[in-house]
Amino acid sequence: MAKLDHMPNQETIDGFKGSIDFYFWRNIPCARKWPRKPQQPGTPEQRATWDRFRYINSLAGTLPPVVIAAYKFMAAGSGLTWKDYVIRLYLKGDDY
Repeated sequence: MAKLDHMPNQETIDGFKGSIDFYFWRNIPCARKWPRKPQQPGTPEQRATWDRFRYINSLAGTLPPVVIAAYKFMAAGSGLTWKDYVIRLYLKGDDY
């Protein structure tokens, strides 16, 4: 992260799109290298979590409407989406 004196104009920001990310952090203009997916293949534990995450994401949209409505009710006013709850409950299981 690099702290800037001021935020550059929109034309400059657009010119760096995809390579530099400009943002404000606590009202301080900053820039950073655009986030990239890690090049490593991941640990066995990471790959197992990715597989579980991929599975629940594909399943969430197929839930019955009454179940999705219940998750939406749970998420109301929490700052989370209904899908966040589905994923959390699936990944954490009984620990949630």
